[in-house]
Amino acid sequence: MDAMELTEFLMARQFIKKREEIEALIPAETVLIDDEEVFLYNYTINAIENTVIEDSIVITQQPYHSEIPVHVHEFIELTYVFRGTCHVVINKNVIPLSEGTLVMIDKYTPHTVEETSKDDIVLSITLKKDYLSPSFLSRLSSQSIISIFLVDLLMESRESNRYLLFNHGKNKKIIEVVNNIVWEYFHKRIYSDEIINSYLVILFSELIREDEISQRHTHIPNSNNYTLIDYLQYIEDHYQDCSLTSMAKHFNFHPNYLSNLLKKGTGKSFKDLLQLQKISKAGMMLINSNIPIPEIADEVGYSSVTFFYKKFKQLFNMTPSDYRKQHSRLQ
Repeated sequence: MDAMELTEFLMARQFIKKREEIEALIPAETVLIDDEEVFLYNYTINAIENTVIEDSIVITQQPYHSEIPVHVHEFIELTYVFRGTCHVVINKNVIPLSEGTLVMIDKYTPHTVEETSKDDIVLSITLKKDYLSPSFLSRLSSQSIISIFLVDLLMESRESNRYLLFNHGKNKKIIEVVNNIVWEYFHKRIYSDEIINSYLVILFSELIREDEISQRHTHIPNSNNYTLIDYLQYIEDHYQDCSLTSMAKHFNFHPNYLSNLLKKGTGKSFKDLLQLQKISKAGMMLINSNIPIPEIADEVGYSSVTFFYKKFKQLFNMTPSDYRKQHSRLQ
């Protein structure tokens, strides 16, 4: 896929659509979000051809000089700035996006893209409910609380009104992967669906591996310009000897405040997050080494092997030895 060829292709697709034309394409159903009435768009529209698209993954192009009504979906949406810049409004917050930036918008999160120019190419990648199957999610990394947190976001298991910003155009590999997805989508051939699925696994794995999550916003208080990812990263880095008191001291918080912050942001207590990181680290050691299980338990901070087995089975639904037999990379 040639980047210049993709740019020329998308530029040729640029079009204008008035707000009333957009509203006329979509059934005028509304819902209340935080006491505000917003449009519910559960149909993905091809605004060029005025048709409804019902695929599991859909890529559409933002019309320029167009005002999109504030709306929500029952599915996850990725907004990607292929070229130029744009401003996305999420929960009334105006967020400037630069070229190469991705923003993942969770279900039932009010959002819109402000009017863009003809030189700005903004794409929407929607991932419908049935696309985010357990088989897809299981292919993503799950060896840290940050990666588990991202997968949890996709699995619709908690309250919504969230978004994640990725990349800011820094990682050229991520841009290349997204561009390959876009090219494959608009130039479908045999096995295109399978190729797009594989690229999506690579995309999310790259986002997790490169730790390019810059912000996560929820309806919780925050201080000192830290994000929830900063707190999770601290637990990942200090899980062997981390305590709520020491972590609170590091971020200059009262322990009770930090505890509430984590609970509101993740739905899990500090203790749960710490256990999750320890067990996830143990899982990684099980599949990548022949270290005896009691030594692994001790390495990740468990003095009781019995307690380690109990917590491991709660997370993975199998014993550590069965997990090693099933997933070991050393066989």
